[in-house]
Amino acid sequence: MTTTIEHGSDTSSRLPIQEEGDPAPDAPVRGGATRHDGERGLVLRAQDGDLEAFEQLMGLHVRKVRTFLALRAPAPHLIDELTHETFVFAYHHLADFTAGTSLAAWLRAIAHNLLRAEVQRFSREQRNRAKLGEHLLVEFNHQRPSSLHDGRVVDALERCLVKLPQDMQELVDMKYRECLSAQDIADRTERSVAWVRTTLFRVRQRLRDCIEQRIAGEEA
Repeated sequence: MTTTIEHGSDTSSRLPIQEEGDPAPDAPVRGGATRHDGERGLVLRAQDGDLEAFEQLMGLHVRKVRTFLALRAPAPHLIDELTHETFVFAYHHLADFTAGTSLAAWLRAIAHNLLRAEVQRFSREQRNRAKLGEHLLVEFNHQRPSSLHDGRVVDALERCLVKLPQDMQELVDMKYRECLSAQDIADRTERSVAWVRTTLFRVRQRLRDCIEQRIAGEEA
């Protein structure tokens, strides 16, 4: 059984990946050699644009990549996603690989870099969210950052943020996630600094009212 991975709209990157439960790929290739025995030849053919050769290489290595990621990924859903991305990246950068060297090591390096980037992205988002919550709570509620440990406040803040109009969400992102100054935001949005400050004040008021209403509703 195989599934297909896709990358954008490029049909040349629709590559079937062997499922974890499928039998190991040991079908013979040219001259009766197994796929493993002919890996260098498969790489050379794939580098010449032979999609079938690349599919055979994927069959040889997909379990190894999945296992590598399964032992390191912080969330199960990342295993399939990053396996997908590893082979898509490999397909588009196969010309950079030296045939005859370890393809397994090259694929592990790709998977490692993709996983590291994903973990860094997630950590950055978590830090930015905490920073945003801290800034907002301190500014319009005069509460200490320790209030962030109140799960109700954090939950209410997140729910209220997603209910803001898109333009207000973008303004909040620029101010609290990107840490831009009022002048920088004004330059980017082609608005005046006074408009930025006034609008941010209104957004904070709106969020404060929303949070208070949600918490009051839970306590009622």
